[in-house]
Amino acid sequence: MAQTISRKAYDILQDQIMNGVLRAGAPLDIHRIAAGMEMSITPVRDAIKKLEADGLVEVIPRSGTFVRHYTIEDLIKGYELVEGLDGMAGYLLAEKVEAGLVAGVEVDAILTPLVDEMERHLSRDQVRTWAELDDRFHRTIFDMAENPLLANAYNSARNQMRSVLSFISPVHVDRANSVKEHRLIVAAIAAGDCEQARKTCQDHRHLIRQILKTLHRECQT
Repeated sequence: MAQTISRKAYDILQDQIMNGVLRAGAPLDIHRIAAGMEMSITPVRDAIKKLEADGLVEVIPRSGTFVRHYTIEDLIKGYELVEGLDGMAGYLLAEKVEAGLVAGVEVDAILTPLVDEMERHLSRDQVRTWAELDDRFHRTIFDMAENPLLANAYNSARNQMRSVLSFISPVHVDRANSVKEHRLIVAAIAAGDCEQARKTCQDHRHLIRQILKTLHRECQT
């Protein structure tokens, strides 16, 4: 029971951080949060410890507990990792198609509807839905690649970056072009072309990393 309550507290706080309700640098008062959730402080404290382990929360000695602030430099480093992970996931899934373990038509049937739905949500006022579909698309590839270590590393990195990226994506990401890139990823994987799948997945993430590097240079001038 205690674990269930702790999980509920964790899910609520994680969602608030991811969606910007709790902004970077926001203090986390355990007693106030517990009162707001109508639960004791123990599950809230456990939830915050887990969020700290996830890299979403930081404890500053003699100052308190805060939502972790990620800089553009942090995001660039995170995308260096994601670029490699994404490429490997695409390669592994294409390898399964090449070996006949997964049908290319199955890959297409699962991934293409997500891309179609993304294309229907390109406007700026629909960016949150678009981003959720984008996240589901990439998580699906990791799930189908069936490498838990790879998927866990991706989920951890992605969770750490999502709260900051939610403020960058609406302005700086060309969502229409991104949809085209997603279709190239599906085509390469469904064809069982391992190296092309790796390349298209990495190129897709590389473009975002270049956007972040440009923003970083602009902030320094």
